[in-house]
Amino acid sequence: MTPMARLRVIAVLGLGLGLAAAGAAHAQSARASLSQNEVALNQQFVLNVDVSNARQLDADPVLPDVSGFAAFLGSGSSTSMQFVNGRTSLSITMQYRFQATTEGTFEIGPVAVQAGGRDLQTEPLTIRITASAAPAARTGARGRTAPGGADTLLEPDDLFVTATASTARVYVNEPVIVEYRLFTRVDVDGYNVTRQPATAGFWVEELADPRAQVEQVVRNGVQYVSSVIRRVALFPTSAGAKTLEPLALEAQIRVRRRSRSLFDDPFFGGGLFGSRVPVAVASDPVAIEVLPLPAGQPDGFTGLVGRLDVSASIDRTEAQTNDALTYRVEVAGSGNIRTLAELDLRLPPGFEAYPPEVSEQVTWRGGGVDSRKIFEYVIVPRTPGEVLIPAVEVAYFDVDSGSYAAAASAPITLRVSGDPITAPSGPAGRRRTGIDLEREDIRFIRVATSTLRPIGASLLRGAPFWTMLLAPVLALAGAVALRRHQDRLRGDVAYARGRRASRMARKRLGRAVALRAPERHREFHAELGRALQGFLGDKLNIAEAGLRQEEIRTLLAARGVAAAVIDDYLECLNRCDRQRFAPTDPDEAAMQDILNRAGQAVTALDEALP
Repeated sequence: MTPMARLRVIAVLGLGLGLAAAGAAHAQSARASLSQNEVALNQQFVLNVDVSNARQLDADPVLPDVSGFAAFLGSGSSTSMQFVNGRTSLSITMQYRFQATTEGTFEIGPVAVQAGGRDLQTEPLTIRITASAAPAARTGARGRTAPGGADTLLEPDDLFVTATASTARVYVNEPVIVEYRLFTRVDVDGYNVTRQPATAGFWVEELADPRAQVEQVVRNGVQYVSSVIRRVALFPTSAGAKTLEPLALEAQIRVRRRSRSLFDDPFFGGGLFGSRVPVAVASDPVAIEVLPLPAGQPDGFTGLVGRLDVSASIDRTEAQTNDALTYRVEVAGSGNIRTLAELDLRLPPGFEAYPPEVSEQVTWRGGGVDSRKIFEYVIVPRTPGEVLIPAVEVAYFDVDSGSYAAAASAPITLRVSGDPITAPSGPAGRRRTGIDLEREDIRFIRVATSTLRPIGASLLRGAPFWTMLLAPVLALAGAVALRRHQDRLRGDVAYARGRRASRMARKRLGRAVALRAPERHREFHAELGRALQGFLGDKLNIAEAGLRQEEIRTLLAARGVAAAVIDDYLECLNRCDRQRFAPTDPDEAAMQDILNRAGQAVTALDEALP
C-alpha cells in the first residue's frame, strides 16, 4: 500500500470516530454574514447563515424584515465538514439572495435558528446600498453575486444578463421591443426566472421566435455562449418617463474549486468535475421616454400607432339574391392590433350583415412586430343589380412621418341577380303558430265484458299455465339475443350508427317541430338540416360535416339509390341552407311543407339503403 493510500485510510477512520463524538464535544452556534457589505442599487447580495456542529435544523430560520430596502429572490443550502486537530465538525449554510431596491445604509436584524433543541440567534449586520457599484465588492456584472466567494473559480464577467430595448423614445401605443439575453462562459445546467419585471403602464405581448437558439457571440472582444431567454413587445399606454425593472434569474452552474485540504480530493467527494452552484443574475433597468400623441386626431382614430395596411376580399363577385357571401377584411401592420374594435362597415342598401368572426395574430418578424386581425362577415344581398361595396378605412398615427394617416382597402364590385326580397314591416309580419297534434293521445275506455270460463276447467289446458312455464326459457333466449346485440353495438360502429339512424332522425325532426315558428325560422331550418345530414352520416357510417352535394350524390348512387330519391333529399338540404339566411319569416304553410318533405325524404332514403 502506498503512503498516500495509507494516509487516506487513516483519514477515513479518524473521520468516523470524529463524527461519533462531534455532537457531544461541541455545542451548536449560528453566525450570519453578507457576500458584501456594500452593494449597488438594483444589484444583488447574499445573506449567509452558518450553523456549526449541527446535522440538521429543527425548523427553517426566521429572517428579519428587509422589505424596506431589498427584495427576496431565492434561497439554497449546503453542508460542509472540517477535520482539524483530530476533531470533525459538521455545519450547515443557508444562503438567501436579495436584490437591493432602496439607496441608503440599513441594518439587517438577527436571524433566529433552531438546531439541536436549542434556540440560536445571529448578530445584526449592516449593509450600504449605493447608487453605483462598489469597486472592491466581489460581485458579477449586472448584479451577479458569486456565492462561492474567493474559493470559486468564477470571474465577474463569466455570467450576466442584458436587457436591450429597440428604442428609448416612443409615442404612446408605439411598440418597443425588449430582448433579454443570457451571456455565459461557464457550464450552465439550467436556470429559472426568479423575478419578472413589472410592466405597469404597458400593454405586453410575449413574442416567441422559432429561430431562437444557443449561439457563439463575441462581446467586447470576449467570446460567449449566448441565447435569448425572453422577448416582449411593450405598448406604452400613457406618456411620461417610464422605467422597466430588471429581470432576475437563478442559474445553476458547474464550477471547480481551489483545493484547500485533503477532503477536496475526488476520493472524499470533492468532485472530479466540480459542483453545482446557484448564481443569481439580473439585468439592468431599462429607461423609456414616452411621448404623447399630437393634437388633431381624425374621426374614427382608435389609438393605433405604426404602419397599417387594410385589404378586403369576397368569396365571389356574382351571386343571387339571398345568397350568403363571405366578406373578409384584414388589417395588418406593426401597431397594437388587439385594441382595434369591430369595423364600421358601410354596406349599400339592400344588404344584411351578420356579426363577424374575428381572429388575431401577433408574431416576431424582421426585428419588429407583425400584427394581423381578420374580420370575416357573412353578408346577404336582398336586391338585384350591380352594387359597389365601399372601401374600409382605418385611421392610425404614422411614426415615420409624425402625422395621422388612414389605410383603406380597395372597393369591390358585386353583381347580384334574382328577384328582390322585401322584408315585412311592423309586427304584423310575425305570427305565432298553434300546437299541431300529430296523433290522438287519448284512447276510449273499453266497456265490453270479459270472456266467461267454465268452472272446474283443467289448469294444464289454459294458456296462462304454459305462458308461465315457457317464460323463463323465452327470457333466457331474449337475454342472449340482447347481449349479442349489445356486444355488436359496442364492437361494430357502422352497425351501431345504422341501427340508431332512424331513431336519431326522428328525435332531430322532433326538435325541429318544437322550433316551427316564423320568428324562429332560422333555428328551425338549421335543426332540420342537421337532421338530414345526421341521418345520412349514421346510415352510411361517414362524417357528415364537410360533405359536398356531388360527394353525397356519388355515395348514394354507388349504393343503388334511385336518382329521384337523391334529388328529393338534396333539394331539402338546399332549401334548409337558403332559408337560414332568408330576409323574411316564411309562413306556417311553407315551414310545414319543408318538414313534410324532409320526413318523406328520410323515409325514402331509409327504404332505399340496405
